[in-house]
Amino acid sequence: MKNRKNFWGIFFIIMAIVVVIGRLNILPNVSLFSFLSTMLLCWIVVDGIRHRNFYEILFPIAFLCILYNKVLKIEMLTPWTVLAAALFLSIGFSMLFGSKKQYKHAIEFEWDNNHRDSVGKSSEQCSGEYIRCENNFGTAIRYIHSDCFCKAHLENNFGSMTVYFDNVIIQEGSAYVKVENNFGETILYLPKEWRIQNNLDHCFGNINEHGKPIETSSATLHLHGDTSFGNIEIYYI
Repeated sequence: MKNRKNFWGIFFIIMAIVVVIGRLNILPNVSLFSFLSTMLLCWIVVDGIRHRNFYEILFPIAFLCILYNKVLKIEMLTPWTVLAAALFLSIGFSMLFGSKKQYKHAIEFEWDNNHRDSVGKSSEQCSGEYIRCENNFGTAIRYIHSDCFCKAHLENNFGSMTVYFDNVIIQEGSAYVKVENNFGETILYLPKEWRIQNNLDHCFGNINEHGKPIETSSATLHLHGDTSFGNIEIYYI
């Protein structure tokens, strides 16, 4: 997260310099919009490669193809064909290879058979120590029930997923939730008594917290992952 903040700080400083230079006509042949867009999209691609997030890799490449379609002589493919290809490739590669684990702690996720994958609208209950919930192109509501919760992996692509943790007990002192949100919205309802370590990151999206945890419990929940072109909403209940 610190690296991203450093990048954005440098990016906006450079943007200010380029805006001034552009107004002075020092570089008349350079398009300000193209320069800034290319710089931003290339950084997103690099960041996507670093985290193995195929949505962050392929969609910026698609936008670069649209931006330079005349130079590349691919006007017939832009914009919708290129965007559709980026979408299907992102979904396919994500299913085949997944994303890079970003945990700072040496933790291996060994998922049980309590696997949930939805397309459309659904509402289900999930139980167990290890939970995986996935939603693609739909609306999903998941109610987590566990007396010894350890880890969860939540993935939402082009949809809306709501997950309730109010019937969860953390026995080991700490539990871990990884969130991958791409082009959609993931909503988390967390007990306000828990201690929350929020390590979520975002790229062209927002992470919003509603309310504050009172932290009266010794249980700690570690949130990891990121959102790309979408929002993660956290409610403390």
